[in-house]
Amino acid sequence: MTRVSPLAGLAVAGAVLLTGCGSVPDLNPGIAVVVGDDSVTTRHVADLSSDYCAAAEPQLQGQPLPRHYLNGRVAGSIALRSAADQLMAEKGVEVDPSYATAVKQAEAQLTDLTTAQRDAIVEVQGAETYVAAAETSVGRAALGGSPSADDAKAAGEKAFQAWLDDHDVRIDPRYGVVIEKGQAVLTDTSLSQPVTNTAKQADATTPDTTYAAGLPAAQRCG
Repeated sequence: MTRVSPLAGLAVAGAVLLTGCGSVPDLNPGIAVVVGDDSVTTRHVADLSSDYCAAAEPQLQGQPLPRHYLNGRVAGSIALRSAADQLMAEKGVEVDPSYATAVKQAEAQLTDLTTAQRDAIVEVQGAETYVAAAETSVGRAALGGSPSADDAKAAGEKAFQAWLDDHDVRIDPRYGVVIEKGQAVLTDTSLSQPVTNTAKQADATTPDTTYAAGLPAAQRCG
């Protein structure tokens, strides 16, 4: 099982192709993600994925990716952020200032993107940075006094996992991602199977970009 790793400096990168294991129950039609009291529509995931793809395309350098990999990353990032927000609300804390600093540094490197594209990069690729900052705030509040950053982070990680264990967290199987051990994990949760050789190659753990290029434009990025 391999988690969806954060990207250094929130920089755009095409290598988001990882695998994992797990399954999730069905969701209501039109709902992509349910986390506790929050739900997110498939339309929101599609719109965010489109902006994310547009931002990432220049970095792909002519090596297209099947779109569902980006969709999975988007769905997982949304779920992580929602869980972190709800945990902080319950504990009465705000995200650690380190997150705002990371966003400011990232945006300074993304000036060639549109506002929507820049926001998509921050929202998707900054999700784990956001969770880490939320955990630090939660852990610091739980420990009281002036704990070290490491101690606060460790306490926050335990609180975040406990929250996830106690709440409903579901992601539509079509996105091939689950939340495990406080992280987004790409996995085979699809209810359908690729039939043609092109589809099988493009749906592999590490897709052949030549096969991916043969997918319809709506099914690939780049």
